[in-house]
Amino acid sequence: MSRPREKKARGVFALVLLACLAAACSGKSPADPGASAAALKKREAPRVRAEPVVQREMVRTLESTTVVESEKEIKLFPRASGTLLEMKVEEGDSVEAGAVLALLDAREAQAKVDEARVALQEAQDSDAKLAIQEREAQSKVESARLGMEQKVREYDRNEKAAGIISEQALDQLRLARDTSRSDFDAAKLALERAQADTKASKTTQEKSRLALERAQLDLSYTQVVAPFAGVIAQRSVKVGDQVSPATQAFVLTDAQNLRAVFYRPQRELALFQPAAGQQEGLSAIEIRASAEALPGVALRGQIQLVSPSIDAQSGNFRVTARLETAGGKNEPRKLLPGMLVKLSIVTDRHPGALVVPKRALRREGEANLLFVVREGHARRVEVDEGFTDDQFEEVIPHEGFTLAPGEAVVVVGNRELEDGAEVELEASAPKPVEKPADKPAAENAAAPAPQKG
Repeated sequence: MSRPREKKARGVFALVLLACLAAACSGKSPADPGASAAALKKREAPRVRAEPVVQREMVRTLESTTVVESEKEIKLFPRASGTLLEMKVEEGDSVEAGAVLALLDAREAQAKVDEARVALQEAQDSDAKLAIQEREAQSKVESARLGMEQKVREYDRNEKAAGIISEQALDQLRLARDTSRSDFDAAKLALERAQADTKASKTTQEKSRLALERAQLDLSYTQVVAPFAGVIAQRSVKVGDQVSPATQAFVLTDAQNLRAVFYRPQRELALFQPAAGQQEGLSAIEIRASAEALPGVALRGQIQLVSPSIDAQSGNFRVTARLETAGGKNEPRKLLPGMLVKLSIVTDRHPGALVVPKRALRREGEANLLFVVREGHARRVEVDEGFTDDQFEEVIPHEGFTLAPGEAVVVVGNRELEDGAEVELEASAPKPVEKPADKPAAENAAAPAPQKG
């Protein structure tokens, strides 16, 4: 009984199959109208989300972190040894150049100054005495010269009258002449001696003056003074301490002129080379800074120095920049030495860059591309990447491709798209712009965001 039933079922199946094949060949619709409608229903266009191309400035930004330094910061040590008697300043005090910060016991140094002043006075008195003696010696020389000339004339006159005066008288005149000559020579020697003593007195007087200046200098060392205007950052001594030139007393810093020193890898040297020799290149590199200790305070900087050499061990070069608050030096919440700051160094700008969201970019092998919605169809545009930030990317169309500000680029649903595919924009997405309005870049510009270097 089972075999006839199986044969009958197989026959029915064969008849149904032949009927279906006949219907397919003849082009007639199948018996089921629902299946026919589903098979012939046109495939719907994919829904995508798009955002407009923006034209604005993009910048290349490098990031770095460093500690703020003062351009002038020194440790102050006493120049003399002794007991600290008086403290003139405390930590945090602002001082002018030359201000006295502390006083040491100056009694011994003052005594040496007084002693040196007395010695100088003695040397000056001795010099006055020797000046008088020199004038007296000059007078004696003149008197001896006149006496000698008179004796010479008397001898010469009587020598010509030989036979008139006796030989004995002539010998006496000759002796008087020779004696006057000897007296003249002695007077000249005395004058030379007096002149030498006067010169030696001048040397002694100068030596005494130098000794007085040295004693006064030692006396000044009993005062600790500020070499430049600044703020007392640290005080390390107190009244009564025994101090010496090896004792650190204060740390003085200039809180107005601050700088940041940071290091960059040598591959970035070309970005900073314009700043090394040209003032316009120096000002073109903009520095923005922020400090955790000053939330909400804008900081700015300017490159001052770029090291002309590379450190052989680290492969980095050194850059020095001046920092200040954007509100000026009198900003109530001002930058201080030692603060940790995060630097954003803007090394280059593209003012009229075409910018798209990063999600719009799609990579195929070595090519970067995006899809622009034009007249309801997705059009493939191959691009090169330019400057970037956290959310947006500058794009440069390849030759043969066009991209205009305001055009809608696909940001969601672009992974499976093909060039020319029909697409449907979501209601919240902006409509594509067929002919972008000719607006200046400044109207379409948005504030540039930093690019991580």
